[in-house]
This record gives sequence, structure tokens and C-alpha cells, in this order.
Amino acid sequence: MSANEEKHSVSIEIISSYIPNIATMALLSRQEKVVIQTKAFYQKQTYRNRTTIAGANGILNLSIPVNRSSKEERLKEIEVSINYEEQWQKNHWKSFKSAYSSSPFFEFYEDDLKEVFFTHKSNLIDFNTSLLYLFLEWCEIEVEVSMSQEEVVFHPTTNMLIASKEVSPLSFPKYTQVFDNKFGFLPNLSVLDLISNLGPESSSYLNLIDISPMLE
Repeated sequence: MSANEEKHSVSIEIISSYIPNIATMALLSRQEKVVIQTKAFYQKQTYRNRTTIAGANGILNLSIPVNRSSKEERLKEIEVSINYEEQWQKNHWKSFKSAYSSSPFFEFYEDDLKEVFFTHKSNLIDFNTSLLYLFLEWCEIEVEVSMSQEEVVFHPTTNMLIASKEVSPLSFPKYTQVFDNKFGFLPNLSVLDLISNLGPESSSYLNLIDISPMLE
């Protein structure tokens, strides 16, 4: 096992995200333990309720609608609930199908993904975690996941992974994507893009990514 593949025994703290990006999965693949923060204050316009895929018209950002708090109230992660008044699950699923139905591997994962995706979780963090477990299994990542009840101590890595407007400092090797003939290679999309295009090779791909710039 190379230095880049060694597991870190000290647990790392992350913020829950909706279908994590590839950078997050690469980080988790090097950990023995990960702690999902529940006491941080929820922030809008982050990957907490967003994920990014590549569609026929380019990058597509999908967001889970959440119930808003009052202006005077700041919700913590564990308190954020999903709004099901909109048919966002149906709309997101249509986007998944449109983007990846012609990919090599989506059909092999579709049924299991659909079963988890269409569950009705009231809490955003619970919904995100149920999807995380699925992708950890598919990417053959063995990591102990727990929920933190402690007050958050922010680490730059945590913020870097969850900030939707920041560019990752990591370098991502190219792999074949459905629409790369139109847009070229689009790095660090959701792990759904990776698993749909590489399938069982996703684990090997994650191990090629040097995560050290994210930990500096």
C-alpha cells in the first residue's frame, strides 16, 4: 500500500452532503473513522442540500428544498427538515436518468439507488447519510461513520468540501464521461457521475487522487 493509500486512524469531521462529490469520497477512502457534524449551524448555498451532475446541457446543480427557519432562528444541522411539497425526488430522478441512462454502469445500480432515494426521511442529515452508506459500499470504502453531538470545531478541510462555490485544490484524473465529447472532462462532480461511468473501478480511481493538498 502506497503512502497515498494509507488509512488515517484519527477520525476526521465532515458536514453531511447530498450525494457527496468525488473529493469527499477520496478523503473518506483514506480514513478509518469519520464523524458527521450535527451541531454546526446550517448554511445555505452549500453541498449540504446540493449535488452536481453532468447533463446534456452541461453541469446541473440539483437542490433539495428544506423548510426555512425564521430570520431570528438559526438551525443546526440536525434540525434541518426536508420540504416534500415540491416533487423534487421525482424531478431529480428524471435528471439522473437523463444524464446517466446511457452510461456503462448506471443500470446496474439503478434499482438499489431508487429504493434508498425515494425513502421519506424528514431530516436532511438522515437522508444524506442513507445515500452516503450506499455509495461507500459501491466504492468499497470501509470507514466507521458516527454522528457527533459535540460543538463543532471547524477544520479548513470541512469547509472546503462543503462550499459549493470553492474550487477544489485536488487534481482529478480524467475518466470517460457521458457528455465529454461536448464539454470535455468535468472534475469533482457527484460520486453518482463516477459510479455511473466507472462502476467497480471507482474504488481504484479514488485511490489515484492525491488528497494531501486538502489536508495542508
